Amino acid sequence: MNGVMEWNGVANMADSFPWLRWLDPQGLKRKMKKDLGKAIQIASKFVKERMEARGVGREKTRDFLDLLLEFEGNGIDEPDKISEHDLNIFYTGKWLFSSNLLDEIFMAGSETTSSTTEWAMTELLCNPETLMKAKAELTQVIGPNRKIEESDIDNLPYLQGIIKETLRLHPPVPLLLPRKAIDDTKFMGYFIPKDTQECVG
Repeated sequence: MNGVMEWNGVANMADSFPWLRWLDPQGLKRKMKKDLGKAIQIASKFVKERMEARGVGREKTRDFLDLLLEFEGNGIDEPDKISEHDLNIFYTGKWLFSSNLLDEIFMAGSETTSSTTEWAMTELLCNPETLMKAKAELTQVIGPNRKIEESDIDNLPYLQGIIKETLRLHPPVPLLLPRKAIDDTKFMGYFIPKDTQECVG
């Protein structure tokens, strides 16, 4: 996941010069395929093991993966079932994409959180006064012998401020993301032809 996040955050010359895309001058596509492939192998292993366990009648666990496997939609706005294909991967021949669900959970749900936590701790260690204020707030609201609960967050405004400032100083994802117009568009008086690539922040 560290590799995927790193390659995702590197400025890619091919975004500015699309004719270089086939050449992959920085090797970002190759590196991303390798690291994303490893992450997908791990995620698909979880799905396969769980499906096999359910097939032999073992006692069902009740976690998020089970809910995805048991999902039944209305077949109109959503699928009847989430297929194993959707839970794992698909390959277009040009680029390797992760599943809509599991890899997003692994990548977005863990890497961004751990990165933010690491930066918050780093900033607190570099600012002892702020660390002392945060400790005092936690002691006052939580006490010394209890673990923090989600319901406590509303009562910890100073800690919330620390997290917001950490996200401002060290955003876990790049702020400039390339976008491509899917149709001819008029925006704020400017004509943007189809397939024009823009960087937005």
